[in-house]
Amino acid sequence: MMRILGILAVFLVMAAVLLVVKYRQLDEGKKRFVRHLLKQAKYLPGRYFS
Repeated sequence: MMRILGILAVFLVMAAVLLVVKYRQLDEGKKRFVRHLLKQAKYLPGRYFS
């Protein structure tokens, strides 16, 4: 069980690093779009799935 949790933790860290690297390569307009989308993420499930 601990081995699975360790592998999952490594995978999550690698995914987070990859996302940060990709985000830093975006131009300002796309960064603004991503920030705006993330601000609205908490409202999306209720808006589309209720």
